[in-house]
Amino acid sequence: MTHPGWGDKWADAPAFSPVNSPAQSTQAGSTQAAEGADEGAKVLPLRKPGTSDLPAPRAGGLATVTRVRPAPPAPVPWTKPPLPRRVYWTRSRRRNLKVAVLSVMGLLVALAVLVAWVAFDAVRARDALTQAARGVSTLQADAVAGRINNLDTTVAELQNHASDAEAATVGPHWTLASRLPGVGPTVEAVATMAAVVERLAQGPLPQLASVVEVADPATFAPHGGRVDLTPLEGVAPDVRRADQSVGYEQQRVEEIDRSPMLPQVSAAVATLEGQLGDLRRSTATAARAAQLIPPMLGADEPRDYLVLVQNNAEPRALGGVVGTVLVLHADRGRIELTDQMHASQVGPFAPPPGTLTEGEEAMFGEAVGGWMQNVTSTPDFPRAAEMARAMWERETGQLVDGVLSVDPTALAGLLEADGSASAGAGAGLLGEELVSYLVNGIYLTETPDDADLIFADFAESAFTSLSEGSGEPGGMVDALAAAAREGRLLVWSAHQAEAHLLEGTVLDGGLRGVNGSRPVVGVFTQGLQTAKVGYYLDTAIDVVERGARPDGARELEVTVAYTSRVGEPGAGSPPDYLAGQDVSEPGLIRLRSIVYAPAGGAVLDASENSEKTGISPQRHDGLSRAFDDIEIHPGETVSVTYAIITGKHQDGDVILRTTPGTRPAEVSVGK
Repeated sequence: MTHPGWGDKWADAPAFSPVNSPAQSTQAGSTQAAEGADEGAKVLPLRKPGTSDLPAPRAGGLATVTRVRPAPPAPVPWTKPPLPRRVYWTRSRRRNLKVAVLSVMGLLVALAVLVAWVAFDAVRARDALTQAARGVSTLQADAVAGRINNLDTTVAELQNHASDAEAATVGPHWTLASRLPGVGPTVEAVATMAAVVERLAQGPLPQLASVVEVADPATFAPHGGRVDLTPLEGVAPDVRRADQSVGYEQQRVEEIDRSPMLPQVSAAVATLEGQLGDLRRSTATAARAAQLIPPMLGADEPRDYLVLVQNNAEPRALGGVVGTVLVLHADRGRIELTDQMHASQVGPFAPPPGTLTEGEEAMFGEAVGGWMQNVTSTPDFPRAAEMARAMWERETGQLVDGVLSVDPTALAGLLEADGSASAGAGAGLLGEELVSYLVNGIYLTETPDDADLIFADFAESAFTSLSEGSGEPGGMVDALAAAAREGRLLVWSAHQAEAHLLEGTVLDGGLRGVNGSRPVVGVFTQGLQTAKVGYYLDTAIDVVERGARPDGARELEVTVAYTSRVGEPGAGSPPDYLAGQDVSEPGLIRLRSIVYAPAGGAVLDASENSEKTGISPQRHDGLSRAFDDIEIHPGETVSVTYAIITGKHQDGDVILRTTPGTRPAEVSVGK
């Protein structure tokens, strides 16, 4: 048999007949075909691909069955079989969650305990610091006033309060609390304040108390023309150490992080900072005095000083024209008046003994360096002192060690405190009455020459009385301090170390445009006529801050108002000598208003009586300055307003320097 499509090669191959299935073994198929046992069986040969599914009849009566292979199914895209879903909250995770919750609860409880502990100690520290701060204020006030009876008790109480405050702010709970966000600055501030007060109480404050006991004003009052320098020399090292310690603790408080903290703590920091500032000014003054007074009074070698007695009747930038010149000799605390000369007798010098700067000559002319009377025309006292020293050496051949400057108001205050106001000229007059007589009264009744002699006699008598020291020492100290604050008492030393210690103090009188972060504005008055009209002049100065610039500078408006008292009841009209021989109208006051801007700033423009006036700003020792020449008729007020900008980042309070007149200027500084 030949299978269709198989060829002759397989002609003799037995046919496959399925048994109980579509296909049977070859052997079974052959046997059944041969024996005919199963007539219904059919032989199904394999079907060649592409043939019909129906069997085709063949010769001999047999049909050939072709096996049909089903077509393969269409391919299905493969997808990743889903993973079995895992249970999230297993036993171990439930156990870990329980541990975490308990840990957080424990941490919160511990944090609450920590905060409560710190809060309790903070209240203790606050109460102790409050008491300690009161002790600091009391101690400082007693020290300045010379009250030494209760100093030991005050110091002991201060130390106890400081120790309590410091003990309340140490421990591991404070260390941990200082690292908490939002709480750290408050904790650090309280701890720092407690530590500062503790160190002050254990260190410089007891030293300051002992110094006050030794440096009682009565100890340094002159007796018989001599000041005992031994006590002050003994306490000088302690005073310097106390000042250094206070300065260090002040710096620590200033460096406290000012991040947001509790308002009560922030206020306490500001209060302590202010108290330390006041205390530092006291200790710095005491330290300078302890270093300056012994050598300047001849502790190491004899000293000679030139004293310029100014007369405010004729205004100059530093106060008034120099009326008389004295020479004081100091040797181991003994003070003697060795020479005296009217200022008009010193000079004139052409050329001046020293070289004038371009700014000095442009503003004041050569007269500032050629006449002793005019050295006070410059508002820079160290420079005026240098010129006066050079003039005195040219005139007399004596080279002095320093220069002092006083005016009648300062001397009258000292004499009143000394109890010797009846000495010399103006006998029986006190305070303002004595000043009025010296700058005005003598010119109403005496000739100019006699008036100058009376003024010189008063100056000599005043220094003689003061050197004897018959008055109350505390009152003399207060009078000296008041005179220094008003610029009526100025001191300059030719010795560089002493001059350095005087810099920046109220005794310095230097022309400076900034003091730390505080801008300094200078407002000075210069008379333009040979007339004693200063007694009739009142001055009022108003400084207002108008805003800030993007670069950090501040805009200031400075208004200077000059009022003439000529013709007022009690003032009267001045005689020709007082009014001046070179004016067309008796009683007319002619003066120059001079304003200096702070360092790094400038004077922008000016207006007189609200009308713009032309100014040409100049430079003097690196500072911008401008001036306006004005005339004031009897009873009239003339005001000049200057627009000024400060230097950058001078954010402190404005310091105003003014010319000390017969009466203090009325000053207001605000925003």
